[in-house]
Amino acid sequence: MKSVLIVGAGPSGLVAAKTLLHSTPGKFNITVLEQQDRVGGMWALRKGEMGGKFNPEMPTNLSRFTVAFSDLSWNSVDLDGEADEIKGKKKSDHMPIFPKAWQVGRYLETYAKKYIPKDIIHLNSRVTKAERIMQDGVKKWKVKWKTLRISVENTSIPQKAEGPLFDRCYDYLIVGSGFFSSPRPLALEKPEDGIDGPPFLPKLQHSSEFVDLETLLPKGSDANGNIVVIGGGISGSEVAANVAFQISNAKYAPLSKQTYANCNVYHVFSRPFYCLPRYLPQDPYSPETQSYKLAPTFCPLDFCMYNLSRRSDGPIFPMHGRVPPKTALKSHQFIRSVLGGDQRDLGHPEVVYNQQQQEFPPYNGLVDRYSEFIRSGSIIPISGRAIQLGTSTNEPGAPDQETIINKGTVKALSQLPWDVYAPNECSINDVIGIIYATGFSPRSSIDWLSEEVLRALEYDENANRLPLLLQRHSIFNNRIPELAFIGFYEGPFWGVMEMQARLVAKKWASQDESAISPRMSASEASKEEIDAMRNLRNAMIQHCKDVPQFWMGDYVGFIEGLAQELGMERNDSGFNGRKGPCIAARYTDSGCDQSQAEEIVHDLKDMMEASFTQARFVAAAAFRAMQGAWILRRKLDSRLAGFPSGIFKGTANFHPRYPTDLTFAAEYLYVEEGVLTTDTGFTLNANRRYVYRYDEASDKISAWFVKDDGKTVDYFFNEMQFQLPNPDTKAQGKGWIAKGAHLCEQDMYESLCEFRFRGASLDTFGIIYEVKGPKKDYTSESWYER
Repeated sequence: MKSVLIVGAGPSGLVAAKTLLHSTPGKFNITVLEQQDRVGGMWALRKGEMGGKFNPEMPTNLSRFTVAFSDLSWNSVDLDGEADEIKGKKKSDHMPIFPKAWQVGRYLETYAKKYIPKDIIHLNSRVTKAERIMQDGVKKWKVKWKTLRISVENTSIPQKAEGPLFDRCYDYLIVGSGFFSSPRPLALEKPEDGIDGPPFLPKLQHSSEFVDLETLLPKGSDANGNIVVIGGGISGSEVAANVAFQISNAKYAPLSKQTYANCNVYHVFSRPFYCLPRYLPQDPYSPETQSYKLAPTFCPLDFCMYNLSRRSDGPIFPMHGRVPPKTALKSHQFIRSVLGGDQRDLGHPEVVYNQQQQEFPPYNGLVDRYSEFIRSGSIIPISGRAIQLGTSTNEPGAPDQETIINKGTVKALSQLPWDVYAPNECSINDVIGIIYATGFSPRSSIDWLSEEVLRALEYDENANRLPLLLQRHSIFNNRIPELAFIGFYEGPFWGVMEMQARLVAKKWASQDESAISPRMSASEASKEEIDAMRNLRNAMIQHCKDVPQFWMGDYVGFIEGLAQELGMERNDSGFNGRKGPCIAARYTDSGCDQSQAEEIVHDLKDMMEASFTQARFVAAAAFRAMQGAWILRRKLDSRLAGFPSGIFKGTANFHPRYPTDLTFAAEYLYVEEGVLTTDTGFTLNANRRYVYRYDEASDKISAWFVKDDGKTVDYFFNEMQFQLPNPDTKAQGKGWIAKGAHLCEQDMYESLCEFRFRGASLDTFGIIYEVKGPKKDYTSESWYER
């Protein structure tokens, strides 16, 4: 039996161990070394615990069907701890569509317990060196590692100390230590005179370190100023939206500290990007009417983006590397179709790709709140690359000229082709904190490999995006056939990692190279693929604009390509052929728990069916799109002489804040202000406040009265239950209809709401209340427009 060492017990290491054990039983003796004190890798998080690569409460960018392996259903994972213990509520059986980071950690712990014997995984074990040696005429891996002992002496915080050093030999080595290993530093230009200025006083944090404004802005510091987020894409947009959300919460949450209420957020990024919400329309456009559907069906974004029906007929092969202009244009067109436009309506050209720029691949952010924070001015986008940090000084005439203000400046320089006026320099003053979303370096994930091995893999420490040259789905390099990498690329998908592990198991169990293209030998195929990777890396180093955001981002292509190479058949049962989302559970082998895979597929099909037959996800999409400022017009028609009729004109704002009841997934403080003009010509200033909430478990939006402080929830007012479109609403060209009815003391409120979408965006929505009671009999019709 051959011995295999797997370095790392994150998603890639765990799925590698499970696959070798169950798909090729009796073939390998497995050992897993993990330097942390628990499995999970970057997801090794606990609820309420800080200090990892991100906040444990952060939701995943993709749904639980994509963030999963083929044969462990999320329904089998105990997420104990979700209950609102303060209010004594029982734990909900609802499984979130987008799990939180700590819940992903729980999933991986469950996966390890179910499939991997405990004595195989060695925690607190850090590999220090791996080198190839000859032993009895056979090439082996000699691996050294240190155990890390936990010490609590003289401190309340457990400390890790180095323990004994071990070394053993193995036949095969799998690198499953992750790609996002250590934060990449912020790269700035040196001053022209070569002399560094005074130290930059505001605090700098990597995006992975940012938790909240209290840790970014030290106690006693001036919290009136600008917070700058540097870096675009997924991490940059996510952290910028997070900062803006915390500022919004500081302003509009009950009993909140107003410390950060006057902060502004500037977001510096080099190229435009689309910001995709977590729920997208499945059928946004009507070819018959050549216009957007006002009532499209919605689904999680990965159901839409990774749907097999999007691929042309014939075998599906992975597309990676540099993107041709025609392919890039198609990607832009697809994204704009689901968003409902090119983002020009947000009012900032920095996030809009012009016609010439669409010949380059689109970059994306995946976050719900960013777009509306841009529209409202809560996030100010700056096109350019941060080149210099400076320190502010006191303004002339300040009372104490000896005092230094702990504020700084950030200089950004725009670049062609993203700014037609480039090079254009911009300075951001009064900076009180910086968060840089510069990504990660994979160096510490592989620095324990010997120099000889790294040379054979053509390691380049300056090429953070592609440090090693690998072929065959970024797994192998034929110069070292006893070495494999799982999930070692930017943005690794769980399903791809599982397929990579299966290919490793197949190759090492049978030493079968026949799966390589029959048109050429293994050595020819290897050389061709390595040459392609070398050319791609050179393009990255030269900052070529046709390099995509994720060079292995074709999830469907890689899953399908690996399946064909492995001779696996996709489960199309119930999907009417090659349709539906591409998820790992549709690709199983003999080592899988088929009952778990079938449960996942059944759950997926139920959810897809509900999106068409039960208006599932419409409430979530509508609630997200309600965020921000609206122009409000309301008509009041009273049927009682003592109650005036009239027209109200004003503004309405849905301000996001943390849910004040953990039963709900999201919450707004609603504030409207304006002027009511009665039919008699009398005018008066009027304002009103509610709290709007979204409950993911019931998929409903509700409205609540507030107390006299204008922020605290008082009691229930109304609920919106979305209805399936009927022939009448379709014929009338209406949007999604939601209805509600509630007895408020002695008055009956019956509501009818209409939400008119344009892609994922809301063009307009209206709420009609029919109110009847002992002293009330009127109709209120409100319409909200951007």
